[in-house]
Amino acid sequence: MPNGESKNWVRFIITLSSFFALYGKYPTIISLNTFFIEELKERLTKEDFIKLQSKIKLIADDGHPFMASGSDGNMFVYGRGSNSYNADNKNTLDWLDIKGPDYYD
Repeated sequence: MPNGESKNWVRFIITLSSFFALYGKYPTIISLNTFFIEELKERLTKEDFIKLQSKIKLIADDGHPFMASGSDGNMFVYGRGSNSYNADNKNTLDWLDIKGPDYYD
């Protein structure tokens, strides 16, 4: 499990990648801690944050962070079971088409 400054960004990408690896498409919604949504607003450019939201709806839910779901009811929750599913995180970054946030670690 990542523990540096970027840990929530890494979990975010792993959640999206794992969902794709399981279901062959990216989720349409992801629940995140409220503070992490605010962090994304601060660390991403305004344009990239808007682009991110055009790809996936960010829901503030401190009780169920990193829970991704698709329009067909498929679901993946980071931390429950395996988080890799042979996921390709680079493809997820390409899909998002944004410059990730800058972190110290």
